[in-house]
Amino acid sequence: MVRSVSAVPAAYPRRLRPIRKWIVHASLVGVALGLAAGWGRAESGSNFDVKNYTIDAQLLTSQHLITATARIDLIPRIDLTALNFELHSNLRVEKVTDPSGQDVTFKRDGLNLSIALLNPLSAGKLSSITVKYGGLLNSADGSPVEGIKVAYIGADGTYLLYPGRWFPVNGYGVNRFAATMNITVPSDEVVIASGKAAVPEREPGQVTYSYVFDKESFPGTVIAGHYAAQPATAIGADIALYLKPDHESLAPSYGDTAAKILGFYSDIFGPLPNSHLAIVEIADDTVGGYTAPGLVALAPRAITNPVNYKLLAHEISHLWWRCLVSPATPNDAFLDEGLAEYSKALYVQQAAGDAAFEDLMRATAVGALTHEEVAPIAQAGQLHEFTPEYESIVFDKGAMVFHMLRWVIGDDAFHQTLKLLAEQYAWKSVSTDQFQRLAEKASKQELTFFFAQWVNSTGVPQFKRTWAVYRLQKGYQVVGKMQQDLDIFRMPVEVRVVCQGSRPVTERIDMVGTTSDFTIDTRTKPLRVLVDPASQILKFDDQTKYQVEMARADQLREQQAYLDAIKQYQDVLQINSNSSLAHYRLGDIHFMLRNYNAAMEEFRRGLDGDLNPKWIEVWSHLKLGEIFDVTGQRDRALNEYQRALQTNDNTQGALDEANRYIQKPYKPGSQ
Repeated sequence: MVRSVSAVPAAYPRRLRPIRKWIVHASLVGVALGLAAGWGRAESGSNFDVKNYTIDAQLLTSQHLITATARIDLIPRIDLTALNFELHSNLRVEKVTDPSGQDVTFKRDGLNLSIALLNPLSAGKLSSITVKYGGLLNSADGSPVEGIKVAYIGADGTYLLYPGRWFPVNGYGVNRFAATMNITVPSDEVVIASGKAAVPEREPGQVTYSYVFDKESFPGTVIAGHYAAQPATAIGADIALYLKPDHESLAPSYGDTAAKILGFYSDIFGPLPNSHLAIVEIADDTVGGYTAPGLVALAPRAITNPVNYKLLAHEISHLWWRCLVSPATPNDAFLDEGLAEYSKALYVQQAAGDAAFEDLMRATAVGALTHEEVAPIAQAGQLHEFTPEYESIVFDKGAMVFHMLRWVIGDDAFHQTLKLLAEQYAWKSVSTDQFQRLAEKASKQELTFFFAQWVNSTGVPQFKRTWAVYRLQKGYQVVGKMQQDLDIFRMPVEVRVVCQGSRPVTERIDMVGTTSDFTIDTRTKPLRVLVDPASQILKFDDQTKYQVEMARADQLREQQAYLDAIKQYQDVLQINSNSSLAHYRLGDIHFMLRNYNAAMEEFRRGLDGDLNPKWIEVWSHLKLGEIFDVTGQRDRALNEYQRALQTNDNTQGALDEANRYIQKPYKPGSQ
């Protein structure tokens, strides 16, 4: 999913990704839900495979109710006398019947549904059970994703996302399945889901929409509400946008952008998995975005002018990386979210240029390093998906793995690898080992060293270099040595010599182990030597260390672990005592804790620092004014508000705030 670096003074989450437990109470710019939801339970029921669902559901939207029957066709891997599924905790099971139609016993334990069979199901033979169930879906209570509504029914709009387990789910994110959905809603509502749509069947007061998705994927998302479709077109696909009245005017720009993204991805990944794409606006009280086969759901906060093309690119890439090809196990999750993040980066490079791409990858590297040491990518299944650690390792480090693989094997082989992935594993799952073999086939290189280092292990290099310059008859020669501490390190490393009055000289050095020598000839006098100047390799350096420590502090603040955050920001200031941002964050925390003396000191230190980013100046004056108002010093408060206005910086409405408090003093809770 998608990164959105905030330029505003509040501690907003950095990306449009899943709402995680640690930011539920923070101010949200926007978030997008990834495949990862529920990975920790993904292997429950792994002794059988669901092949198809036939779900008949009636949505009583005015009452927030669902009544449903799900026929589940499955193939046991061994002879079975019991089955286990996951089902939203708010949904009550009324009856379960076996293949012969006999009632069988079942047990609910929170999310888990356990079914005891009267007659064993034979290994390798297609069988079925039928589950009748229903219940109230109107809040985040009982949600499989703690604190987040991922399944909701209401007259204001319904979204039943696959992560909501609104039907009995086996092997979340791993067990691919086909589905037929027959969804009955009030007659003035529309239903959107994955698959081929039949003509709606209308009866007095209600209408039934039917969708058939006959390939094995994750077609478990249903959206309903008062929508009018707005069409758009792309080469090889048709696009329908279902936006709410406030955003209907943005349909043409979103349709055009989606068409460009689809065209770009189809060129580099292969043909579109589906010829139809529905982009549907859901509610603002759930995830920022979610992708199912042929369907992208977006929250209102994720629909912006201009188009949030990074978020859209991330979500549309999931049509390939999840819907078409999915991870074989939770430990292979970077082949979904990591690849979606890097697919977004590829589109940014094409749409906005190399500079924007490099900026994005630098931010991705910071995210990757924030918790890189916690676990290797190959152990992602041991992590809880809605944590900073999971996001850092699977999303960010996962994206960096694809970035580094591209550097190692070259653009042509990398793009060929992605085409092979989409071709050979279409409508299937893929393991990391299988992906490695595809990359080896495309590049004609043995890549065990790469995957052992970056997927199966933790640790990143921190380069040191020494060099000497020798005068030659026709120029200069730089003789140097690179060093880093990882014993198993093996990578091509770019070394660049910056020269006086001429272009830099760059060479690619194959580094194996902790030390590597290099010799580079130049025409003019060498000035300095840079190692990995284009950031092709995930590594630590002084600037990155500062950014990583800041990111960790921001995460603690978002978790409302304020005392830990204060200590972390103080550690940041040990690295860069001139950081206005760290001082501002400390001041903001002290202000929230009503430690006004400490807050004032930090805001003043921020004003004396590097003023990076620039908005710190206006907001520090604004906050100082608020402190003076709170402590009954109105004249001093007005002076600070005037100084804020003099900056002419209205970042996040700072000048509007200042003008408001000039008219009426600030009081706690008035922001």
